[in-house]
Amino acid sequence: MAWRKPTVTLQTMALDIRFNKYYPIAFLYFFLNGFLLPLGLLYTTLLTPIFLYWLLKFPSFKYVYVFVIVLLPYAIIHFINGVNFYYYLRSSLLLFAVYVFALAVFQFLEECKTLRTIYKAIILVNIVLVAFALLALASPFLRNIFWYANEITPGVKTLRLQLLTYEPSYYAVLFAPIALYYYLKMFILKLHNAAIIFFLVTIPILLSLSFGGIFGLVLSLLFTLIWGYNRFFDKRVTFYLLFLGVIAVIAIPVILIIFQDSVFVIRMTNVFTGHDTSFKGRTFDSFYLGWKIASQKSIWFGCGPGQVKDLSLAIFKKFYGRSNFTTAGLVIPNVLGDTLAAFGLVGLIGRFGIEIYFFFKTKVYENYYRLGLFLFIFIYQFTGSYITNIAEYLIWIFAFHQGIFEEFDKGNFYPRKKKHLQSQVLKKEN
Repeated sequence: MAWRKPTVTLQTMALDIRFNKYYPIAFLYFFLNGFLLPLGLLYTTLLTPIFLYWLLKFPSFKYVYVFVIVLLPYAIIHFINGVNFYYYLRSSLLLFAVYVFALAVFQFLEECKTLRTIYKAIILVNIVLVAFALLALASPFLRNIFWYANEITPGVKTLRLQLLTYEPSYYAVLFAPIALYYYLKMFILKLHNAAIIFFLVTIPILLSLSFGGIFGLVLSLLFTLIWGYNRFFDKRVTFYLLFLGVIAVIAIPVILIIFQDSVFVIRMTNVFTGHDTSFKGRTFDSFYLGWKIASQKSIWFGCGPGQVKDLSLAIFKKFYGRSNFTTAGLVIPNVLGDTLAAFGLVGLIGRFGIEIYFFFKTKVYENYYRLGLFLFIFIYQFTGSYITNIAEYLIWIFAFHQGIFEEFDKGNFYPRKKKHLQSQVLKKEN
Protein backbone atom coordinates (compact mmCIF):
# COMPACT_ATOMS: atom_id res chain seq x y z
CA MET A 1 0.00 0.00 0.00
CA ALA A 2 1.51 3.33 -1.06
CA TRP A 3 2.15 5.97 1.55
CA ARG A 4 -0.44 8.75 1.51
CA LYS A 5 1.01 12.21 1.77
CA PRO A 6 -0.39 13.88 4.89
CA THR A 7 -1.92 17.34 4.62
CA VAL A 8 -0.11 19.68 7.01
CA THR A 9 -1.32 23.17 7.85
CA LEU A 10 -0.59 25.44 10.77
CA GLN A 11 -4.07 24.63 12.10
CA THR A 12 -3.45 20.88 12.04
CA MET A 13 -0.01 21.42 13.56
CA ALA A 14 -1.54 23.31 16.45
CA LEU A 15 -4.24 20.67 16.94
CA ASP A 16 -1.63 17.91 16.94
CA ILE A 17 0.28 19.52 19.80
CA ARG A 18 -1.46 17.50 22.47
CA PHE A 19 0.48 16.29 25.46
CA ASN A 20 2.08 12.89 25.12
CA LYS A 21 4.44 11.04 27.42
CA TYR A 22 7.51 11.77 25.28
CA TYR A 23 7.28 15.57 25.43
CA PRO A 24 9.16 15.99 28.73
CA ILE A 25 12.28 14.14 27.59
CA ALA A 26 12.08 15.60 24.06
CA PHE A 27 11.84 19.18 25.35
CA LEU A 28 14.52 18.53 27.97
CA TYR A 29 16.88 17.22 25.30
CA PHE A 30 16.24 20.01 22.82
CA PHE A 31 15.67 23.10 24.95
CA LEU A 32 16.99 22.61 28.50
CA ASN A 33 19.63 19.91 28.49
CA GLY A 34 22.49 22.06 29.76
CA PHE A 35 20.52 24.96 31.22
CA LEU A 36 21.91 26.15 34.60
CA LEU A 37 24.43 23.27 34.65
CA PRO A 38 28.24 23.62 34.59
CA LEU A 39 29.70 23.67 31.07
CA GLY A 40 30.00 20.13 29.71
CA LEU A 41 27.39 18.59 32.03
CA LEU A 42 23.95 17.66 30.68
CA TYR A 43 20.74 16.46 32.29
CA THR A 44 20.73 13.46 29.95
CA THR A 45 24.10 12.54 31.47
CA LEU A 46 22.65 12.72 34.98
CA LEU A 47 19.71 10.59 33.83
CA THR A 48 21.96 7.70 32.74
CA PRO A 49 20.80 5.42 35.63
CA ILE A 50 17.16 6.10 34.65
CA PHE A 51 17.91 5.24 31.01
CA LEU A 52 19.61 2.00 32.09
CA TYR A 53 16.64 1.06 34.25
CA TRP A 54 14.25 1.76 31.36
CA LEU A 55 16.37 -0.28 28.94
CA LEU A 56 16.32 -3.29 31.29
CA LYS A 57 12.95 -4.41 29.94
CA PHE A 58 14.07 -4.36 26.29
CA PRO A 59 16.37 -6.68 24.31
CA SER A 60 18.58 -3.69 23.45
CA PHE A 61 19.89 -3.73 27.04
CA LYS A 62 22.21 -6.59 26.11
CA TYR A 63 24.21 -4.19 23.95
CA VAL A 64 25.29 -2.25 27.06
CA TYR A 65 28.09 -4.79 27.46
CA VAL A 66 29.46 -4.00 24.01
CA PHE A 67 30.88 -0.78 25.43
CA VAL A 68 33.04 -2.70 27.90
CA ILE A 69 34.09 -5.26 25.29
CA VAL A 70 35.28 -2.54 22.91
CA LEU A 71 36.90 -0.25 25.47
CA LEU A 72 38.68 -2.91 27.56
CA PRO A 73 41.47 -3.73 25.04
CA TYR A 74 42.05 -0.01 24.59
CA ALA A 75 42.17 0.51 28.36
CA ILE A 76 44.83 -2.18 28.73
CA ILE A 77 47.02 -0.56 26.06
CA HIS A 78 46.44 2.94 27.43
CA PHE A 79 47.31 1.95 31.01
CA ILE A 80 50.46 0.18 29.83
CA ASN A 81 51.49 3.41 28.07
CA GLY A 82 50.52 5.46 31.14
CA VAL A 83 47.48 7.68 31.81
CA ASN A 84 46.18 10.27 34.21
CA PHE A 85 43.70 8.03 36.03
CA TYR A 86 41.33 10.83 37.10
CA TYR A 87 40.87 12.23 33.59
CA TYR A 88 40.70 8.73 32.11
CA LEU A 89 37.99 7.55 34.51
CA ARG A 90 35.92 10.73 34.21
CA SER A 91 35.99 10.72 30.39
CA SER A 92 35.29 6.98 30.20
CA LEU A 93 32.21 7.38 32.40
CA LEU A 94 31.07 10.26 30.21
CA LEU A 95 31.55 8.12 27.09
CA PHE A 96 29.53 5.37 28.77
CA ALA A 97 26.72 7.86 29.50
CA VAL A 98 26.74 8.91 25.83
CA TYR A 99 26.60 5.25 24.75
CA VAL A 100 23.65 4.56 27.06
CA PHE A 101 21.90 7.65 25.68
CA ALA A 102 22.42 6.33 22.12
CA LEU A 103 20.85 2.99 23.10
CA ALA A 104 17.95 4.85 24.71
CA VAL A 105 17.42 6.88 21.52
CA PHE A 106 17.35 3.68 19.46
CA GLN A 107 14.77 2.15 21.81
CA PHE A 108 12.81 5.40 21.81
CA LEU A 109 12.47 5.15 18.02
CA GLU A 110 11.24 1.58 18.44
CA GLU A 111 8.56 2.65 20.90
CA CYS A 112 7.54 6.15 19.82
CA LYS A 113 4.86 6.44 17.14
CA THR A 114 4.38 10.19 17.44
CA LEU A 115 7.73 11.53 16.20
CA ARG A 116 6.05 13.79 13.65
CA THR A 117 3.98 15.40 16.39
CA ILE A 118 7.10 15.92 18.51
CA TYR A 119 8.82 17.63 15.57
CA LYS A 120 5.82 19.94 15.13
CA ALA A 121 5.80 20.80 18.83
CA ILE A 122 9.51 21.56 18.83
CA ILE A 123 9.44 23.96 15.88
CA LEU A 124 6.47 25.84 17.35
CA VAL A 125 7.99 26.13 20.82
CA ASN A 126 11.33 26.95 19.24
CA ILE A 127 10.03 29.87 17.19
CA VAL A 128 8.34 31.32 20.30
CA LEU A 129 11.69 31.16 22.12
CA VAL A 130 13.44 32.70 19.10
CA ALA A 131 10.96 35.60 19.18
CA PHE A 132 11.62 36.01 22.90
CA ALA A 133 15.38 35.89 22.25
CA LEU A 134 15.03 38.72 19.74
CA LEU A 135 13.16 40.79 22.32
CA ALA A 136 15.84 39.88 24.88
CA LEU A 137 18.43 41.75 22.81
CA ALA A 138 17.26 44.88 24.63
CA SER A 139 18.34 43.41 27.99
CA PRO A 140 22.08 42.79 28.58
CA PHE A 141 21.32 40.06 31.15
CA LEU A 142 18.87 38.13 28.94
CA ARG A 143 20.99 38.73 25.84
CA ASN A 144 23.84 36.75 27.42
CA ILE A 145 21.49 33.81 28.03
CA PHE A 146 20.06 33.49 24.52
CA TRP A 147 22.91 34.86 22.43
CA TYR A 148 26.60 34.05 22.08
CA ALA A 149 28.88 37.03 21.50
CA ASN A 150 32.25 36.35 19.92
CA GLU A 151 34.59 37.24 17.11
CA ILE A 152 33.13 34.88 14.55
CA THR A 153 35.95 35.59 12.13
CA PRO A 154 38.97 37.92 12.39
CA GLY A 155 37.78 41.51 12.50
CA VAL A 156 34.06 40.69 12.92
CA LYS A 157 32.32 40.52 16.29
CA THR A 158 28.69 39.49 16.28
CA LEU A 159 25.86 37.85 18.21
CA ARG A 160 24.83 34.29 17.40
CA LEU A 161 21.65 32.54 18.52
CA GLN A 162 22.17 29.70 20.99
CA LEU A 163 18.83 29.84 22.88
CA LEU A 164 19.28 27.91 26.14
CA THR A 165 22.12 25.72 24.87
CA TYR A 166 25.78 26.44 25.53
CA GLU A 167 26.93 27.13 21.97
CA PRO A 168 25.41 28.15 18.59
CA SER A 169 26.96 25.29 16.61
CA TYR A 170 25.50 22.77 19.06
CA TYR A 171 22.08 24.41 18.70
CA ALA A 172 22.35 24.15 14.91
CA VAL A 173 23.15 20.42 15.10
CA LEU A 174 20.23 19.90 17.48
CA PHE A 175 17.90 21.57 15.01
CA ALA A 176 19.32 19.96 11.85
CA PRO A 177 17.17 16.75 11.85
CA ILE A 178 13.98 18.80 12.17
CA ALA A 179 15.02 21.33 9.53
CA LEU A 180 16.00 18.58 7.09
CA TYR A 181 12.68 16.79 7.65
CA TYR A 182 10.65 19.87 6.69
CA TYR A 183 12.93 20.89 3.84
CA LEU A 184 12.46 17.47 2.26
CA LYS A 185 8.72 17.74 2.76
CA MET A 186 8.75 21.09 0.98
CA PHE A 187 10.78 19.87 -1.97
CA ILE A 188 9.38 16.40 -2.61
CA LEU A 189 6.03 16.07 -0.79
CA LYS A 190 4.39 19.41 -1.67
CA LEU A 191 3.96 20.63 1.90
CA HIS A 192 1.07 23.03 2.53
CA ASN A 193 1.98 26.43 3.95
CA ALA A 194 5.52 25.80 2.76
CA ALA A 195 6.49 29.47 2.98
CA ILE A 196 5.54 29.69 6.65
CA ILE A 197 7.22 26.39 7.52
CA PHE A 198 10.32 27.51 5.63
CA PHE A 199 10.41 30.63 7.81
CA LEU A 200 9.97 28.59 11.02
CA VAL A 201 12.91 26.28 10.29
CA THR A 202 15.25 28.61 8.42
CA ILE A 203 15.37 31.72 10.60
CA PRO A 204 16.76 29.87 13.68
CA ILE A 205 19.48 28.17 11.63
CA LEU A 206 20.55 31.44 10.02
CA LEU A 207 20.57 33.29 13.34
CA SER A 208 22.93 30.68 14.79
CA LEU A 209 25.49 31.68 12.13
CA SER A 210 26.83 28.13 12.35
CA PHE A 211 28.54 27.83 9.00
CA GLY A 212 29.28 24.14 9.54
CA GLY A 213 25.61 23.46 10.27
CA ILE A 214 24.31 25.67 7.45
CA PHE A 215 26.57 24.27 4.76
CA GLY A 216 26.12 20.74 6.07
CA LEU A 217 22.37 21.14 5.63
CA VAL A 218 22.70 22.72 2.19
CA LEU A 219 25.05 20.03 0.90
CA SER A 220 23.14 17.11 2.41
CA LEU A 221 19.85 18.42 0.99
CA LEU A 222 21.45 19.04 -2.40
CA PHE A 223 23.04 15.58 -2.61
CA THR A 224 19.82 13.90 -1.47
CA LEU A 225 17.79 15.69 -4.14
CA ILE A 226 20.37 14.76 -6.76
CA TRP A 227 20.27 11.12 -5.62
CA GLY A 228 16.49 10.99 -6.08
CA TYR A 229 16.25 13.53 -8.86
CA ASN A 230 14.81 11.09 -11.39
CA ARG A 231 12.03 10.25 -8.96
CA PHE A 232 11.27 13.74 -7.62
CA PHE A 233 11.22 16.07 -10.60
CA ASP A 234 9.89 16.10 -14.17
CA LYS A 235 11.27 17.88 -17.27
CA ARG A 236 9.42 21.10 -16.47
CA VAL A 237 11.09 21.32 -13.07
CA THR A 238 14.44 20.57 -14.71
CA PHE A 239 13.98 23.59 -16.96
CA TYR A 240 13.12 25.83 -14.01
CA LEU A 241 16.13 24.58 -12.05
CA LEU A 242 18.46 25.24 -14.98
CA PHE A 243 17.00 28.72 -15.33
CA LEU A 244 17.45 29.40 -11.62
CA GLY A 245 21.01 28.05 -11.84
CA VAL A 246 21.88 30.52 -14.56
CA ILE A 247 20.31 33.37 -12.55
CA ALA A 248 22.29 32.30 -9.47
CA VAL A 249 25.58 32.23 -11.38
CA ILE A 250 24.91 35.80 -12.53
CA ALA A 251 23.50 37.02 -9.20
CA ILE A 252 26.05 35.59 -6.75
CA PRO A 253 28.98 37.83 -7.80
CA VAL A 254 26.67 40.86 -7.71
CA ILE A 255 25.42 39.94 -4.22
CA LEU A 256 28.98 39.40 -2.99
CA ILE A 257 29.92 42.88 -4.17
CA ILE A 258 26.81 44.60 -2.77
CA PHE A 259 27.04 42.83 0.62
CA GLN A 260 30.83 42.70 0.85
CA ASP A 261 30.70 44.15 4.38
CA SER A 262 28.25 41.53 5.69
CA VAL A 263 29.28 38.89 8.22
CA PHE A 264 28.55 36.10 5.73
CA VAL A 265 30.69 37.49 2.90
CA ILE A 266 33.57 38.50 5.18
CA ARG A 267 33.69 35.09 6.79
CA MET A 268 33.46 33.22 3.50
CA THR A 269 36.32 35.33 2.16
CA ASN A 270 38.39 34.54 5.25
CA VAL A 271 37.61 30.82 4.96
CA PHE A 272 38.76 30.60 1.35
CA THR A 273 41.85 32.70 1.99
CA GLY A 274 42.78 30.66 5.08
CA HIS A 275 42.34 33.54 7.53
CA ASP A 276 39.27 32.25 9.37
CA THR A 277 40.66 31.04 12.70
CA SER A 278 37.43 29.27 13.72
CA PHE A 279 37.16 27.18 10.55
CA LYS A 280 40.91 26.49 10.52
CA GLY A 281 40.81 25.52 14.20
CA ARG A 282 37.93 23.08 13.65
CA THR A 283 39.56 21.43 10.63
CA PHE A 284 43.25 21.52 9.79
CA ASP A 285 44.46 22.54 13.26
CA SER A 286 42.38 19.83 14.94
CA PHE A 287 43.78 17.05 12.75
CA TYR A 288 47.34 18.24 13.36
CA LEU A 289 46.84 18.55 17.12
CA GLY A 290 45.12 15.16 17.26
CA TRP A 291 48.10 13.58 15.51
CA LYS A 292 50.65 15.31 17.76
CA ILE A 293 48.81 14.39 20.97
CA ALA A 294 48.28 10.75 19.95
CA SER A 295 51.99 10.54 19.11
CA GLN A 296 52.81 11.29 22.74
CA LYS A 297 51.74 7.72 23.55
CA SER A 298 50.76 5.72 20.44
CA ILE A 299 49.73 6.96 17.01
CA TRP A 300 47.91 3.66 16.45
CA PHE A 301 45.91 3.50 19.70
CA GLY A 302 45.99 7.12 20.93
CA CYS A 303 46.57 8.40 24.43
CA GLY A 304 43.15 7.49 25.87
CA PRO A 305 39.93 9.32 26.85
CA GLY A 306 40.50 12.57 28.73
CA GLN A 307 44.25 12.59 28.22
CA VAL A 308 44.18 15.64 25.95
CA LYS A 309 43.94 17.80 29.08
CA ASP A 310 46.94 16.07 30.64
CA LEU A 311 49.28 15.95 27.62
CA SER A 312 48.52 18.86 25.33
CA LEU A 313 49.22 22.07 27.26
CA ALA A 314 52.75 22.47 25.90
CA ILE A 315 51.62 21.39 22.41
CA PHE A 316 48.83 24.01 22.30
CA LYS A 317 51.14 26.77 23.55
CA LYS A 318 53.83 25.96 20.99
CA PHE A 319 51.42 25.49 18.06
CA TYR A 320 49.46 28.71 18.63
CA GLY A 321 52.36 30.73 19.99
CA ARG A 322 50.38 31.80 23.06
CA SER A 323 50.78 31.09 26.75
CA ASN A 324 47.23 31.87 27.93
CA PHE A 325 45.94 28.28 27.66
CA THR A 326 44.69 26.47 30.76
CA THR A 327 44.14 22.77 31.29
CA ALA A 328 40.37 23.25 31.67
CA GLY A 329 40.14 24.90 28.23
CA LEU A 330 42.11 22.31 26.28
CA VAL A 331 39.78 20.71 23.74
CA ILE A 332 40.05 19.57 20.14
CA PRO A 333 36.97 21.09 18.44
CA ASN A 334 36.63 18.35 15.85
CA VAL A 335 35.34 14.85 16.49
CA LEU A 336 37.77 13.22 14.06
CA GLY A 337 40.77 15.00 15.59
CA ASP A 338 39.41 14.15 19.05
CA THR A 339 39.02 10.49 18.07
CA LEU A 340 42.54 10.43 16.65
CA ALA A 341 43.99 11.84 19.87
CA ALA A 342 42.08 9.47 22.17
CA PHE A 343 42.00 6.25 20.12
CA GLY A 344 44.60 6.71 17.40
CA LEU A 345 44.48 5.62 13.79
CA VAL A 346 42.81 2.34 14.76
CA GLY A 347 39.97 4.27 16.39
CA LEU A 348 39.66 6.63 13.44
CA ILE A 349 39.56 3.77 10.93
CA GLY A 350 37.07 1.95 13.16
CA ARG A 351 34.84 5.01 13.26
CA PHE A 352 34.65 5.26 9.46
CA GLY A 353 34.27 1.49 9.22
CA ILE A 354 31.23 1.51 11.53
CA GLU A 355 29.65 4.38 9.59
CA ILE A 356 30.11 2.65 6.24
CA TYR A 357 29.04 -0.75 7.60
CA PHE A 358 25.75 0.52 9.01
CA PHE A 359 25.14 2.65 5.91
CA PHE A 360 24.86 -0.54 3.84
CA LYS A 361 23.60 -2.81 6.61
CA THR A 362 20.55 -0.61 7.28
CA LYS A 363 20.17 0.46 3.62
CA VAL A 364 20.26 4.17 4.41
CA TYR A 365 19.94 4.93 0.69
CA GLU A 366 16.43 3.41 0.65
CA ASN A 367 14.98 6.33 2.63
CA TYR A 368 15.67 9.90 1.56
CA TYR A 369 15.34 11.38 5.04
CA ARG A 370 17.79 8.91 6.55
CA LEU A 371 20.12 9.48 3.60
CA GLY A 372 19.99 13.25 4.18
CA LEU A 373 20.77 12.79 7.87
CA PHE A 374 23.69 10.49 7.08
CA LEU A 375 25.14 12.95 4.58
CA PHE A 376 24.71 15.86 6.99
CA ILE A 377 26.47 14.27 9.94
CA PHE A 378 29.11 12.59 7.77
CA ILE A 379 30.03 16.01 6.35
CA TYR A 380 29.72 17.80 9.68
CA GLN A 381 32.20 15.50 11.44
CA PHE A 382 34.96 16.98 9.29
CA THR A 383 34.14 20.52 10.43
CA GLY A 384 33.46 20.26 14.16
CA SER A 385 31.75 18.37 16.97
CA TYR A 386 33.49 16.36 19.69
CA ILE A 387 33.67 12.77 20.82
CA THR A 388 30.89 13.01 23.46
CA ASN A 389 28.43 15.15 21.47
CA ILE A 390 25.05 13.48 22.03
CA ALA A 391 23.41 15.58 19.30
CA GLU A 392 25.74 13.97 16.78
CA TYR A 393 25.05 10.43 18.01
CA LEU A 394 21.31 11.02 17.93
CA ILE A 395 21.57 11.89 14.24
CA TRP A 396 23.63 8.75 13.54
CA ILE A 397 20.99 6.62 15.32
CA PHE A 398 18.18 8.28 13.35
CA ALA A 399 20.06 7.72 10.09
CA PHE A 400 20.63 4.03 10.82
CA HIS A 401 17.17 3.26 12.23
CA GLN A 402 14.99 1.53 9.68
CA GLY A 403 11.29 2.26 9.60
CA ILE A 404 11.15 5.95 10.50
CA PHE A 405 9.26 8.42 8.31
CA GLU A 406 8.13 5.91 5.70
CA GLU A 407 6.85 8.72 3.49
CA PHE A 408 10.47 9.23 2.40
CA ASP A 409 11.02 5.58 1.45
CA LYS A 410 12.43 5.22 -2.04
CA GLY A 411 9.68 2.78 -2.98
CA ASN A 412 7.04 5.51 -2.67
CA PHE A 413 8.61 7.51 -5.51
CA TYR A 414 8.49 6.24 -9.09
CA PRO A 415 11.06 7.06 -11.77
CA ARG A 416 9.97 9.56 -14.41
CA LYS A 417 9.84 6.89 -17.14
CA LYS A 418 7.48 4.78 -15.05
CA LYS A 419 5.35 7.84 -14.24
CA HIS A 420 5.11 8.61 -17.96
CA LEU A 421 4.01 5.04 -18.79
CA GLN A 422 1.42 5.13 -16.00
CA SER A 423 -0.01 8.42 -17.29
CA GLN A 424 -0.25 6.96 -20.82
CA VAL A 425 -2.14 3.92 -19.50
CA LEU A 426 -4.56 6.15 -17.59
CA LYS A 427 -5.22 8.22 -20.73
CA LYS A 428 -6.04 5.07 -22.71
CA GLU A 429 -8.33 3.81 -19.97
CA ASN A 430 -10.17 7.13 -19.92
